[in-house]
Amino acid sequence: MLRSLTLHNLALFKKQDIEFGANMNVILGETGAGKSLIFDAINFVLALKTDKSLLRSGEQMMRVDAVFSPVGQKVKELLNEMEIEEEDELVISRTLHSDGKTSVRVNGLPCALNFVKQLAPELVDAFLQHESLQILKAKNHLALLDKFCDLASLKQSLSELIEKERELSKKIASLGGDDSARAIKKDFLEFQIKELENAHLKIGEDDELDERIKLLQSAEEVTENLGEAIRLLEGGQNSVLSELGAASRLVGRLGQIKSLPQLEERLEGASIEIDDIVSELKSLLSEVDSDPLELERLDERRDKIRALKRKYGGSIEAALQSLEEFKTRLDELIEGKELSEKLQSEIEKLKKEQIDLCQKMHEQRKQAALEIKDKLQAELADLGMKSTQFEVKFDRKEVSADGFDDVSFIFSANKGQQLKDLAKTASGGESSRIMLAFKNMFASSGDNKTLLFDEIDSGISGEVGNMMAQKLASIARRDQVITITHLPQVASAGDHFVKVEKITSGENTISQATKIEGEQIVDEIAHIIGGEKVTQVMLENARELYERGQKFGRKE
Repeated sequence: MLRSLTLHNLALFKKQDIEFGANMNVILGETGAGKSLIFDAINFVLALKTDKSLLRSGEQMMRVDAVFSPVGQKVKELLNEMEIEEEDELVISRTLHSDGKTSVRVNGLPCALNFVKQLAPELVDAFLQHESLQILKAKNHLALLDKFCDLASLKQSLSELIEKERELSKKIASLGGDDSARAIKKDFLEFQIKELENAHLKIGEDDELDERIKLLQSAEEVTENLGEAIRLLEGGQNSVLSELGAASRLVGRLGQIKSLPQLEERLEGASIEIDDIVSELKSLLSEVDSDPLELERLDERRDKIRALKRKYGGSIEAALQSLEEFKTRLDELIEGKELSEKLQSEIEKLKKEQIDLCQKMHEQRKQAALEIKDKLQAELADLGMKSTQFEVKFDRKEVSADGFDDVSFIFSANKGQQLKDLAKTASGGESSRIMLAFKNMFASSGDNKTLLFDEIDSGISGEVGNMMAQKLASIARRDQVITITHLPQVASAGDHFVKVEKITSGENTISQATKIEGEQIVDEIAHIIGGEKVTQVMLENARELYERGQKFGRKE
């Protein structure tokens, strides 16, 4: 529960320490004194609210420190997960600077805001008059209903079945999906395989094409130069071959003169080498001149190969690898049809098991709905709503981890009137009483939570006010309650009291929170009853109310 708050430069509060006790804490004060700022501070330090307007005018920094002790088991588990040492007290401090930067510490260690947001619902429940009451929203009704049911085991089993179905669906997807999806993938794979096979790709072909095209693109120059080279080497009486032959014969006539036989052999070898070169030049020349349409065909082939390379991995090697992969996938797709049908059959069995579990959950919820109806109508009767009609409406939805029930609470304050959605039907005063009734039904001891009630008694008076005070006092025996109230009956039921007042000195205005006791409490209750001027009769009425209120809930 919340032991203390320390406020630094928060709106009208300059520097303020506020202590809270167990059971029921009542915050009193005139309208505009700054009572709700205390709840703003709690929301701020728990990372539920970041509002620069809360920073006191002229200041550069605002800070709120909150001390909680003891805390529930869930809070301890969260602290252990973050490796924050468990101590007797949980201290949360949050700072906001004028530039909008904010920081938070938990037991002195810097933490992320999201972690504090995780802690918040385990520390505080807020029931605020002017905010949407979560307990009235249809999206929360299933969770409220399930508090009356022991569905943990069924929900666990259902979650496991849903996860198995999800895994089988993934396997089916990996096999190509359903028949329609598989047919589409099969057609596409066959198209890709046919496209690559018809291309008859060969590794290195692209380089050979580039060389051949380069040669053909310079055909005129190549032909002219090759022709002239051939002419110089073998054409006519003065060609290289002719002159080499003549030189070889001249050297041969000289017989066995020193080293001349070797030179003759070398001249004959050179003649043979040049003759071979001439043959290759002629062959190359014939290739250049072979087909005038060849260049066009080669360009088309090169463009086709380039397109396939871009499409299938950037190289001929990658394209051929893709071809093999496509063939493998096509084989798996064809073979996977039988396996897919088998998996689909298993999924149908899982779905039937899910429906069976959902039906069991539905039946338990139906039984719990009757219990809620009786208890809630009894609670509301105590709060002056004796003609209330209440039902739990069940609709069917897709199966999820919560089952197939879509639950909403429907309500009418008067007999004979059509029951409608709770949030749309209940008036402000009715909403406050319904919310309090629900909280009294669902509250459980041992949570060590702090419950904040911000003027939920607005618009209520008389005997209904007494009943509301008794309900709050009853809740306060199980959980710490901090309430802002303008109702004397509720104020009288408190265990600890804080008075908030606004003080103006010169040009400065501050709010101040002070703990009050004894006759001060009676005096404040008298002010609630009669306003600024308090008479002796009002004081006597206030004392009587306070004495009676101190008996509320104390027998529990």
